[in-house]
Amino acid sequence: MQLIVDIDNDILAQKIIRILDVFKGDGLTIKKQDDKEEVVEYSDEEIAQNWRELVMGIESDPNYYKSEQYYGDRGEYLMEKYR
Repeated sequence: MQLIVDIDNDILAQKIIRILDVFKGDGLTIKKQDDKEEVVEYSDEEIAQNWRELVMGIESDPNYYKSEQYYGDRGEYLMEKYR
């Protein structure tokens, strides 16, 4: 199980880490992640006007296109498109 806790206060984060350190012997792993991903939300109008630029800016995963999941997703897409 993975538990993600977002703590903006560094002092509080250090206190919680000290408490959790007690459980490291039981197999607890603590990972610190400082950088947060920025979530950008677009309106339907912005998407309609700028969809080409938005699509071109997406990084694709080459492993996805070789997977069974891709073939399933592609099949669903085509079924909806030509319905």
